[in-house]
Amino acid sequence: MGSSALSGRHRAPEPRASGSAWVVAAYKTHFRYIWALLGRLGVPEPNIEDVVQEVFLVLHRRRAEFRSDSSVRTWLHGIAIRKARRFRERQRWRQHEPLAADLEASRAPTPEAQASEHQALQLVDRLLAELSSEQREVFVLSEIAAMSAPEIGALLGVKPNTVYSRLRLARQRVRERYRALTSARGDGEEGGP
Repeated sequence: MGSSALSGRHRAPEPRASGSAWVVAAYKTHFRYIWALLGRLGVPEPNIEDVVQEVFLVLHRRRAEFRSDSSVRTWLHGIAIRKARRFRERQRWRQHEPLAADLEASRAPTPEAQASEHQALQLVDRLLAELSSEQREVFVLSEIAAMSAPEIGALLGVKPNTVYSRLRLARQRVRERYRALTSARGDGEEGGP
């Protein structure tokens, strides 16, 4: 999923009494974005579709609670974060990690450009997996979802200074691990994240 799926800022129609048309519109508008967000929040690709459906089921069930002082997208952020957390907790509880070889075997061969993009996304996922849950959420919401620290703080229920602190530590960790991984592979790349 490219970054274009994460960059659009759309607002779905306001909920109506029936709600189903509003939920369908929100689904059509935000599906790709939520799919990409959940992937960056640590939900493995084979499980993303199920978790996306859970996010929109919560939206449907709780549509009457929606207050129009925030955007549907912001509300979906919160739901997606909670669903991703629960998924990761269930995975830890089961102590089951999908093997990379199993994931690769389930995919059809791709052209070189897609393979290169896939390899880059795997590196991003690997770097994100090494962050604590709190740092990962802040990093993804800031760097990928392009949310401000006050928005992230309101969404996660923490002070903006806590967001800044977690983000600084996450950026530092990602930068250090990126350099270590690329130098170990002999890429010799300078810069990076």
